[in-house]
Amino acid sequence: MEAQSGLRILLPYGRPYRWLLARGTLYAFLGAAASAYNPVVLGYAIDALTANMTNQALALYAMVIIGLTVVLAIFRYMLRMLTGTMAAGVSYTMAQDLYRHILTFDRTTQASFGTGDLLSRASSDFIYIWRFYSAGFQMAIHAIFLLLIGCALMALTSVPLAAVTVIMLVLSLIAQARFGSLVEQAFDMVQQRLAKISAFAQEHISAQRTIAAYTQESHSGVAFKKLSDDYAEESLRFVLYSSAISPLPQMVVRLAATAVVAYGAFLIIDKQLTIGQYVQFIVYLGLLSNAANALSNAFERLQQGSAAAGRIGAVLRRIPSVVDSPTAMSHVPHGDIRVVDASWVQDGAQVLRDITLHIPVGQHVGIVGATGSGKSSLLGLLMRMRDPEHGTVLYDDIDVRSLSLESFRQGLSYVPQEHILFSMTLRENITLGVQDATDAQIAEALRVSCLDRDIAQLADGLDTIVGERGTMLSGGQKQRLGIARALITEAPVMLFDDALSNIDAHTANDIVLRVSAARAGKTTIMVSQKISAVKNLDVIVVLAEGRVVEYGTHDVLMVQNGVYAELYVRELHAH
Repeated sequence: MEAQSGLRILLPYGRPYRWLLARGTLYAFLGAAASAYNPVVLGYAIDALTANMTNQALALYAMVIIGLTVVLAIFRYMLRMLTGTMAAGVSYTMAQDLYRHILTFDRTTQASFGTGDLLSRASSDFIYIWRFYSAGFQMAIHAIFLLLIGCALMALTSVPLAAVTVIMLVLSLIAQARFGSLVEQAFDMVQQRLAKISAFAQEHISAQRTIAAYTQESHSGVAFKKLSDDYAEESLRFVLYSSAISPLPQMVVRLAATAVVAYGAFLIIDKQLTIGQYVQFIVYLGLLSNAANALSNAFERLQQGSAAAGRIGAVLRRIPSVVDSPTAMSHVPHGDIRVVDASWVQDGAQVLRDITLHIPVGQHVGIVGATGSGKSSLLGLLMRMRDPEHGTVLYDDIDVRSLSLESFRQGLSYVPQEHILFSMTLRENITLGVQDATDAQIAEALRVSCLDRDIAQLADGLDTIVGERGTMLSGGQKQRLGIARALITEAPVMLFDDALSNIDAHTANDIVLRVSAARAGKTTIMVSQKISAVKNLDVIVVLAEGRVVEYGTHDVLMVQNGVYAELYVRELHAH
């Protein structure tokens, strides 16, 4: 299970803080020593009382006990600060690694987890990572030292009584360790159920209008209740396992206390133990009870942290389908593209078959075809969102697999069909890839994308907040904003993935003409379901069943009277 590898993920992140941990261990030892020595002083004081102790001696004992308490408080505070610093550092570094790693995922890899599941791992799981390194370590280290020092001091007073206590505590710890994996696995299942709830809520809240349109509110409510019931069931199982283990230390200490009270009384009668030593043992049992309880709580936090880290580690270990080679070179493409005998298989199905294509620098190319013909898949190869199973994709006669992803994608701008907008101003969404864009660049991008026509309708113009995922904008406005965002980068290669689908035919044709003029000398590739929008481009590539079946200008393809002509005539009749 994911949880079982949690410690292998967590511990390396703690290595940069090993000196903090060493200092924290020292603080825990000193604090535990101060706490453990308190009963000794108390025992001496009680024995002294029976021997007519003076007021000065009583005051001295009181001052020593108060001093030990202050020392304990100081070192516990310092330990808490150290473990808190370590927890913050580890959580921060791990969160950064997780975020950067998720950004490298292709759609298939991301879909294997699901957005809601990834959100759950990136949020609630980190709470338990924090607790692992802060409260878990702090409680565990202090409790272990307190138990060791306490038992050693008890042994100096009475070996038989100490032996009874130690044996019972060891049996308790062994039982906790044996059943700890059950707690970890149960907690892992709780987090999995929580992730499913998060994924369901995220998906259905974003599809609220569709659910209402099809009157599926009741059905969604029932499905959500089922997920919640499953979560509650796993939570109860976790509580059952945890509750069965956590009382063990206190129960053992109470049994030991019973033995100590009975056996200690016998030793007092036999003159082998003083009243002060007897009281000292009783107080020790209280301290050890608290230490054992703290150790039990720490053990539970460590199990939770390990399970949470295992879930995060499962994401970090997932290798994206496209990564830099060890010898990757830095090169920003100029725009000459060659595809040589490229094929790609997904889920056992041949999506692209022996694609061979040459797009010179500055050429404007349209890619058309029926639904499922492989248009978006071909665009994915050109963007290196995936690598071909066979064949090669070259930019400027360099195999893209030889280029670093960062430098390669600096030469590309991409306009998807479904645009992701952020809850920022219109200006900030447009300049997402070019933070220092000038007003002139923004104005030109708005003009070419025909979005300038809508600015006057917005209350605050370019400073209008578009809302989460662009809820304040229409589908066509979102697509035109996406085009403006891509244009402002002025990348050598610009790729459209059916980015005109929500725009009316007249505006779409206008945008294509403006883009062609604005990007003269730069490579532009447009996938489109609207053949009328791309018919005036330099060349048109026609796909069918994953193959390039036709290639040429609009006039040439119409003369051939093949697939392209059929698609074009069908589109004309549809309108």
